Amino acid sequence: MQTHYPRGANWLYRWRYRLMVLCTIAVLALSSGISAAQAQSAYPAWQDTYVNDYGDVLTPEDEASVRSRLEQFRSETGVHAVLLTVNSIADYSTGDSTIESFATNLFNTWGIGDATRNDGILVLVAPGDRKVRIEIGAGYDSQGDRTAQIIIDDTMLPFFRDGEMAAGTVAGVDAVTQYFAPDASAPPPSSYATETSIFGGPWWWRLVALFMFPLAVVGGIVRTIFGWWNRQRSRQCPTCQVEMRRLSESEDDRYLEAGERREESLKSVDYDVWLCPSCGYHTTLSYNSLFSRHKKCAKCSHKTLLESRRTLVSPTYSSTGTAEITQDCKHCGHHNVYTRTIPRKTRSSSSSGGGSSSGGGASGSW
Repeated sequence: MQTHYPRGANWLYRWRYRLMVLCTIAVLALSSGISAAQAQSAYPAWQDTYVNDYGDVLTPEDEASVRSRLEQFRSETGVHAVLLTVNSIADYSTGDSTIESFATNLFNTWGIGDATRNDGILVLVAPGDRKVRIEIGAGYDSQGDRTAQIIIDDTMLPFFRDGEMAAGTVAGVDAVTQYFAPDASAPPPSSYATETSIFGGPWWWRLVALFMFPLAVVGGIVRTIFGWWNRQRSRQCPTCQVEMRRLSESEDDRYLEAGERREESLKSVDYDVWLCPSCGYHTTLSYNSLFSRHKKCAKCSHKTLLESRRTLVSPTYSSTGTAEITQDCKHCGHHNVYTRTIPRKTRSSSSSGGGSSSGGGASGSW
């Protein structure tokens, strides 16, 4: 049986392989820069020079104590250490599947530590993932990896296993400032740390990190090509097995709901309607726009909600501020207003030193 394609689609079928090659070249040229920019913007913002407690692990008293300890540590040694807590790394659309890659990429995004010495330290606690990571700058040797592992295994994990998140975090930071001082002696060896360094230590992670970026680029290319092919490929009617026809943008409106038509007009979602010319069966497929500012409305469930922000109280170096968030749905008219806390400002004199990490450090879970 001869295959018939929608009007205007014959050229697409004949040139499909050339188009796939062109798409591959374009993705190769752009994916690295786009992926890096998207990942950088997706990481938590660096609001405080020393303590960013997004996971709500610390009490205000603990936070003040940790900040004071890290400030003193930097003043005495010149080493910049930062504490970050998040509920889960999955809360951030970075593409990182492990706490190790999340910590390394965030470390380099923030630029922790001195750019010449590369001696920065990041203590990352993710209670929702039940994982902890101490990421160290590229200037440390393997002894720094072992020290980080011993701190996690012997100081932090015992608290975490007992549900004492704040106590374990504070104790971990104190141990970092004690054992990572330039003139400090190494902590006593931990049998567990020695064992895990063979299978999950820095040499293993650095080998994975070496291949992670090219694999991520290739994966992005494959997903892009497959997504394009999957949308363009022909489809058979599940009822009568006749090849279906994809309707044009003007033709498919009669099969879309009002909310779906509104999404298309806002360019937040694009819909394809496939119609069987024999039995009249049709199916609708949706494709979200990656660049739309619209969000899903809590009332009508369509991607037609826009948010605007207005500062009510500006933050200072000593107090937080307040922002008013207004939500308006362009389809159902849903309107919502609420306030959000703006983190206090930090002084530029204590900002990033441009340090980097090559994946060194240690991890633990409980």
